[in-house]
Amino acid sequence: MRKNRAGQHRWGTDADVVELVAVLARQMPDQAIAAVLNRAGKKTGKGNGWTRSRVCFLRNHRRIPPCREGERAERGEVTLEETAKILNVSEATVRRMIQEKLLAARQYCKGAPWVIQNSDLDREDLQRIADARRSRRPPSEDPRQNSLAL
Repeated sequence: MRKNRAGQHRWGTDADVVELVAVLARQMPDQAIAAVLNRAGKKTGKGNGWTRSRVCFLRNHRRIPPCREGERAERGEVTLEETAKILNVSEATVRRMIQEKLLAARQYCKGAPWVIQNSDLDREDLQRIADARRSRRPPSEDPRQNSLAL
């Protein structure tokens, strides 16, 4: 029977989870990474759920650097929430723009934040689309409801 070498054991975290942690560590802190991994149903090598300390241990063991404040800004990336503020629309409108392929964005896994390049927000047609979406309001079906002129 073959024995494990020194430093080896049978509890190893899946390679796809390690890769996902490496990508997410560039965007968010350990607590948020743990939440994303738990929502995605990923488990540790021993089959446990993820906590901040377990993510921190995995990062340190695999030499994955943590997220630095301002790192996303240096790369020219913004989140969905920041994009909504920049375009002055709701987050749901930004999601629809992504779904309709009007705005290029990527999400590494379900539950992870959307990453949008800041340079994509400088397009004039995107601002026109945002202005049109902002002014479009569905009419009320209730005839007693007054409309406000703002």
